[in-house]
Amino acid sequence: MSDSKIQPAVDTHPEVNPSEGRPGHFPALPIREWITYGLLAGALAVTNIYTTLLTGWGDGGSLIAVVAAVGILSAFRRRAHIQSLNLGQTMASAGGTVGFAATSYAAVRIAFPSYHADPFMLGVLFFGVGMMGVVLGSAVRKQMIKYYFPSGTACAVIQKTVTDHSEAAKRPVRLLGIFSAIAGVWSTLSSINFSKVGHALLPNLEIASLHGKSLGISANPVGFGIGIVVGPRIGIGLLMGALAGPVVLGPLLNSHGIDATHYGDWLRWSAIAVLTLPTFATLLFAYLFRTPPVVPAGFKPGVTKYPTPANMAVVYAVVAVLGTGIAVLAAGSLFDLPWYETVLVGLLCVPLCIMNGRVTGDTDINPVRLVIIVILTVFALALSTTATMLLGMTIIATMLAGMAVDMMQDYRTGYLVDANPVHQTTVQFIGVMVGVLVAVPAILFLDKAMGFGAGTSLPAPGPTIYATMAKTYAGGAYMTGSLELAIALISLVGCLYAFLTAWPRSAQLMPSLFGIGIGMLLDFETCAAIFVGGLIKWIVVNGYTSNAEPGKKVEAADKAQNDTLLIGSGIFAAAAIIAVIHILISKLTGLYYFYG
Repeated sequence: MSDSKIQPAVDTHPEVNPSEGRPGHFPALPIREWITYGLLAGALAVTNIYTTLLTGWGDGGSLIAVVAAVGILSAFRRRAHIQSLNLGQTMASAGGTVGFAATSYAAVRIAFPSYHADPFMLGVLFFGVGMMGVVLGSAVRKQMIKYYFPSGTACAVIQKTVTDHSEAAKRPVRLLGIFSAIAGVWSTLSSINFSKVGHALLPNLEIASLHGKSLGISANPVGFGIGIVVGPRIGIGLLMGALAGPVVLGPLLNSHGIDATHYGDWLRWSAIAVLTLPTFATLLFAYLFRTPPVVPAGFKPGVTKYPTPANMAVVYAVVAVLGTGIAVLAAGSLFDLPWYETVLVGLLCVPLCIMNGRVTGDTDINPVRLVIIVILTVFALALSTTATMLLGMTIIATMLAGMAVDMMQDYRTGYLVDANPVHQTTVQFIGVMVGVLVAVPAILFLDKAMGFGAGTSLPAPGPTIYATMAKTYAGGAYMTGSLELAIALISLVGCLYAFLTAWPRSAQLMPSLFGIGIGMLLDFETCAAIFVGGLIKWIVVNGYTSNAEPGKKVEAADKAQNDTLLIGSGIFAAAAIIAVIHILISKLTGLYYFYG
């Protein structure tokens, strides 16, 4: 064999900016990258549906999309350009956000178990409102990219890391691959057994008993992964919330002679009280102590002047009108919403979404639930509406607020890595389409296989709140004067507590208010798993910083944060997908039986 036939293993696909020399709406992405990013959009849609219904926590998945894309493309010996990865992040996170928003449909099923939506019309509604959300996000891009957006900024840093061609660039991919594989095996062991009765192969760990009820730690790795991402403050808050019902509320109701059958109503409204005015207060205080909007070292945003398509404003206006029209038709068909109420919901969502984007830019918290609470309250007071109509408004508001603010995060990342914003918007539209095609069958399948709400394997804390509020506003749920007084007192105390969670001198010591509210609607085992995950993160971060040299403490803390984000994201995403696959196998074959 001649030496000329011996070729080194080199990358035969050089990096190319997919927007370079492309003045139109579409980037020049290779087919492998279109397929990769589309698959990630679908996978993140499923992930977010499962994790949001299980724990109340969802994430667009920008970070995991970037690193996973690098790993997948490397199998084809292709290195993606940093702007290409940004487009992949944008498309994939759009699918993930559709999955998060789609879980609002569970509120309808919780409130009205006999209701079944037409799958086609449900997809049409998600699609129409998703298009509206993308246009809204694009309309305020120039104003929003100047704010910090911690997650969007962190994603830009990761993109820069994985495209610098150094040995360090391989580390994120290795971490994601290793812990995703571990989570896949772990999820399998905790989800199945080979008989119709008995425990899963890896059962929950029982640690204590309270009022005759066993308390333990869920074996489902989803909770551990989420805990590693969100940290110990939220984990402690969740534990406090999970114990608040049996330790505080139950005995209190009993001592006042309140019928135990209303315990669930009191618990749900207590959680709503924690998550409403106090959360608004938390966001206000967080804004006062906000992070300065600085550009990280090594970034030069705005260097490339991408041409703007001459017809861009017209195209986006047409898309907005079509999206609104589609949403009007679908909402009327599904929930009997008059056309003007659908339009009014969309109009009211515009300032609320801008507010959410501004808050997220400073705090990294997208308070979608607060948008929904405002929508429900305003329309219940202003118009004669049924609970079903209010829940239809909930779906519209969730999709609009989720999609618009997700765009703002991705635009911030794109601004830092000097990406083409027009191409970002285009792939966001495509991500919405992919997300809808996957999310609708996924949520309908989980509904049929497991059900939603209290007493099921998917407690759906967010949709439970929406269902409770909609039924009460429409006059069909439990409410008394004593409960109204309790809501007012909890709200007042919660607002005072909110200041302590945002004040720099006490912020790091206070358990998360959001965690307390959500924990009241989750089982103790899931909250305990998230707490353990948060504890692991605390140990890792402290280990990184304590072993660092005196002048490199900040660098070590940043590295610990990035590593734990990747590890946690890999665990919860892989575990969620594997769990859904096992549920599907169980229903199709009967070979496995799922224990949520």
